[in-house]
Amino acid sequence: MILIIDFGSQYNQLIARRVREHQVYCEIEPPGISVKNIKELAPEGIILSGGPASIYAKGAPRTDRDIFNLGIPILGICYGMQFMMETLGGKVIGSQKREYG
Repeated sequence: MILIIDFGSQYNQLIARRVREHQVYCEIEPPGISVKNIKELAPEGIILSGGPASIYAKGAPRTDRDIFNLGIPILGICYGMQFMMETLGGKVIGSQKREYG
């Protein structure tokens, strides 16, 4: 099972469809899902979706940072990668031009 954490991407259903096309079950959950619930789902991988926010924007969506201590592979897409970088001590530098997607 693959868990997709939805940071507001317009492509979440497409990501889920692509995962399912490989005969892999997946679920989409909001960023507020608890680590306890993630453990109960027992995913073999987590996808952090993209979204319209910037990681430094006030009110930007977050999920529990303890997901990085679960020993589960995590793929960050767009905003999801920004979240990973900032949470794990990296630095996200803004671009002069906004990107769509």
